[in-house]
Amino acid sequence: MFYNIKGAFLALVLAGTMSCQNYLNLTDPESLSDGNFPTNIDHIGLIVNSVYGVQHHWYFLGNYWAGYVMYCLDHTIDMQWHNDQEWIDISAGEVKAGNVKVTDPWTGLSLGVYYANSALEKISLYRQNAQPAEAEALDNYEGECLFFRAFYWWHMLSLYAEPDMDGVGIPIIKAVPKDLESMYVSRETTGDGYAAIIGDLLAAEKLITQTDPHRVTLWAVKAFLAKAYFFTGDTANAKKYLEDCILNSGKSLVSFENYRMMFNGYDAYEYNSESFYEVGNTADPTGGAAYGSPNTGSTLSMYYPPFCINPAGERIAMSYGNQYMHDRNLPRFGYTDPAPLSDEVLVSPEQEDGEYSLSETYLARQEEYREKLGTPEYDYENWPDPRLFVCSLEPFIDSVQMTIDGVKAYRKVAQVEFGKWWEMDPSTGNDPQTFYGWPVRKYNFLDGHLLDETKNVAGYNIYFIRLPDIYLMYAELLAAEGRDAEALEYVNKVHRRAYGYDPDQASPVDYASLQDRTKTVDPEDHLADNPLLYERWAELFGEMRWWEDVRRLRLGAEEAGYYKTVSGPGAAKTNIVWKETNYAMPISTSEFESNPSSGMVQTPGY
Repeated sequence: MFYNIKGAFLALVLAGTMSCQNYLNLTDPESLSDGNFPTNIDHIGLIVNSVYGVQHHWYFLGNYWAGYVMYCLDHTIDMQWHNDQEWIDISAGEVKAGNVKVTDPWTGLSLGVYYANSALEKISLYRQNAQPAEAEALDNYEGECLFFRAFYWWHMLSLYAEPDMDGVGIPIIKAVPKDLESMYVSRETTGDGYAAIIGDLLAAEKLITQTDPHRVTLWAVKAFLAKAYFFTGDTANAKKYLEDCILNSGKSLVSFENYRMMFNGYDAYEYNSESFYEVGNTADPTGGAAYGSPNTGSTLSMYYPPFCINPAGERIAMSYGNQYMHDRNLPRFGYTDPAPLSDEVLVSPEQEDGEYSLSETYLARQEEYREKLGTPEYDYENWPDPRLFVCSLEPFIDSVQMTIDGVKAYRKVAQVEFGKWWEMDPSTGNDPQTFYGWPVRKYNFLDGHLLDETKNVAGYNIYFIRLPDIYLMYAELLAAEGRDAEALEYVNKVHRRAYGYDPDQASPVDYASLQDRTKTVDPEDHLADNPLLYERWAELFGEMRWWEDVRRLRLGAEEAGYYKTVSGPGAAKTNIVWKETNYAMPISTSEFESNPSSGMVQTPGY
């Protein structure tokens, strides 16, 4: 952050020095300066748009945050590409200082804070001469900037701050630097970071009146406040805001079918009744570009796209295809059917008339799961959690669109594995008897090759807070008060929707207690007898939020023990290790080159 801003500051100083020579004293009306920008309310809107825009930054939700960072830390994925040691290190709990995949987001998120501070400064200056009719618009703009400053701080804390409130946190910068010395800042404590977030949100709560769901609304602020108080352990205030969101926001859970469709860029299912705030992404196949260029969407899924099967029977990746859903997630969802290319399933490696020679019994069972998803006919006792099919794509059963030889058609999904669909290259270390290789479904583009169709920029919206998150936080607080029956009702609301029942009515799938057996197959799994925590995992799987709870509840050792290994390097399997320092990632070493403050320290352990 400081390296980049320092360069910009020096450029401004140089420009000022040159202007003192006064060779030509000309003003360019097309250039931006304090004299001509901002001079009207539309200019303020443009400045605030830049604060929204950092959500799409290549180092944040534009690319890095899932496949490089969160999906590796929380084991949403395993590695198809086995030869990037830094990537494997993130998944295996062996991150080292200098790993740019985890340090670069510091730059993008810091830029978001900088833009928010710049916008707040311009709003304050503009207010001095604003028209009375512009007051409400300025209030909303200011509230949005405060929300986003808190939003970017939140994600910095989630990745770089130690989880203890008195641990090493992040810098809390609330003003645009005016000189180099003011840029020499320290990392505050984690508790200071949460306090700053709450302070900004309380201020935003008094300002925002707009109701457009495409922008920050009052309910987005209240839901964020509920979450911030919840994570700091302020149960009284957390409960107050959670109850407000539940009782007064007008939010409700969407149907299972809408839930299944809301993560893949289909406009009809986004900005729905259970979303408090989501990052709005729009594909731009004409002007968009990946690899760090500004865009209106996201290329998160570049690293974990589906594979499909072409007419020749070969696997085709729908982008780079470096990752697939970690196989250990399937039994955690309660899936126990054999691997798709195991001897129990594969009848013959040959194709006949375009059909795959797989067991008819196996195929019929998988199709039955799909046919009865979201209905009371779904066998909740014996079949996997339905959210498995929201979060992932099953090879040889699910379909995606793909253009091959000029023909766009639905094609069967393949395992995320290079080569012909029936071949398992021993050099990859994958055993066809045990390897599943299901693609991730959430936040994936399902309608063609990502590069060919949208220049790698997809339009799936990314959810920050949904009503199920609110329900489950509230249930946790009720359980802590000993109000188990009330807590169980909010857990069951989320659970019922997953099985296609009315969330507000008792159903056959209800948990009987907060210690009931969950769907995870492994009885030693720490989620096996904890419906409250299991529902958080299953409901929010693949949404880049589970890591927040792993940190909050100090579940790192248990999670590492459950997932056990990651693929690579080469044909090897690497054991996942756990160290308490893994809760907070290192920051960029360039920070120390340009920021000599004694309080700007590396994250402990690195």
